[in-house]
Amino acid sequence: MNKLKSPNKFRFNPETLRYEDVGKSIRRTVRRIIVFLVSSFVIAIVYYIVYSLFFDTYSEYSIKRENKILAEHLTEINEQYKKLHEVILDISKRDTNIYSVIFETKPLDDIFVTEEQSSTKYEFLHTKTIKELALLAKDKTETLTDKLRVQSENVNNFKNLLSLKQVEIEYIPAIVPIKNLHINAVGASIGDKINPIHKSLHGHKGIDFAVPVGSEVIATASGTVKDIITRKFSTGTEIIIDHGNDYETRYLYLNEALVKKGAQVSRGDVIGKVGNIGVTVPHLHYELRIGGKIADPLNYFFMELSPKDAILFAKTSQSKGQSLD
Repeated sequence: MNKLKSPNKFRFNPETLRYEDVGKSIRRTVRRIIVFLVSSFVIAIVYYIVYSLFFDTYSEYSIKRENKILAEHLTEINEQYKKLHEVILDISKRDTNIYSVIFETKPLDDIFVTEEQSSTKYEFLHTKTIKELALLAKDKTETLTDKLRVQSENVNNFKNLLSLKQVEIEYIPAIVPIKNLHINAVGASIGDKINPIHKSLHGHKGIDFAVPVGSEVIATASGTVKDIITRKFSTGTEIIIDHGNDYETRYLYLNEALVKKGAQVSRGDVIGKVGNIGVTVPHLHYELRIGGKIADPLNYFFMELSPKDAILFAKTSQSKGQSLD
């Protein structure tokens, strides 16, 4: 005999007041659950996308905050680097000038490079992240600080050597022979210059200072007045001072000498006054000789002129193609 199929099970639904097929109800429920899960998943994805477009995640917020801190740190380090670099430049220029004049030798090799020399080394920086730039700047600052420490040690060593040579330094011509000299008064320095009278080239042996008649002339170092020569229609009164150690200075075109031959003078003492000889405009012609050879006085004004002013003095005097005598 054929078995009868079991009849479907029904359950009364009090809400619909109907008997419903239990099997169909289960399938409907499963289907609803699946639809609910899929819909929730789709909504969650859409929500995440929208949130990501308008709001930062915690990780993104942390990265942005870190980048901001690193950028501020990089700016601070760059400022420190700039200040340190300026200090080292100034120290090195003074170091070079003083060593060459006082000790007649070259200083230690410069431990810095100029901006022109170093600029091409950093073309790759545009490929670096902010964090990498900050670390690089930190390393450069630390390196520069070490270099500054070395320069400071050099300065201290120089001070010790300076104290030993203090007496000798007093006899090295190292100041401008006119007090409160204005840069516009600086004339031609040594070299071939045009003679103002003959309009031909001649070897100019000193540096000219165009100053008013009666301007006080001072000794550029301590020493002994070696000679006083007067040529009324040529170079006026000339004072020659022997500073020892082969240093000798000469002061020409004066109208009078306020010292006598054989007198001892100190650096800064007034020794004469500028005159008006009548050949050219009133001026002082100042010469420096070392071992009987002509030396450029511009290299020996380090006690009064900063490196910047010394460069300005040099440019001004070198640009004058005609001497005043």
